[in-house]
Amino acid sequence: MQSKTHPPVLAISGFKNSGKTTLIEELLHILIGKGWKVGVVKQQHEPIQIDQTDTDTYRYYQAGAAVLSCDSEAIFLRAKIEGDFQLEKELYRLGQGYDLILAEGFKGSDLDKIWLLRKEDTEPDESVTNIIKVLSWTDERVKNTLSVLLGWLYKKHNREYTL
Repeated sequence: MQSKTHPPVLAISGFKNSGKTTLIEELLHILIGKGWKVGVVKQQHEPIQIDQTDTDTYRYYQAGAAVLSCDSEAIFLRAKIEGDFQLEKELYRLGQGYDLILAEGFKGSDLDKIWLLRKEDTEPDESVTNIIKVLSWTDERVKNTLSVLLGWLYKKHNREYTL
């Protein structure tokens, strides 16, 4: 179900407090519940604070290593970005076999986007490109996003899914 390079990537974008995380979380429950394998890439502007300073993994990372940490339930990769972050280049780190990657944020990227308006917004920022759908605060966001997603997957990636 995936392309030769990586699965389809759709951004859920908008300004802070526009509901991006809430929408993605609701979409994940539905899509994963229907058997889809979905990954999420989150863009954030603050430094990532995950590892604790007194752990081995923190010490390895501080020493310059990329660190893959695992337990019986999950894995975590922490690696430095060489040069500028390029989503296309970094997607391989998620691994193989995903049906879809949802990208939270990335409003300045060339990714196709669903733009979420905040309560006080009337239109998206004019500098944002590749918006395939704008959803207001009062729209039925989950229903509309699922409809747009299925159409986008079919038209742009020649993949037909049902929910």
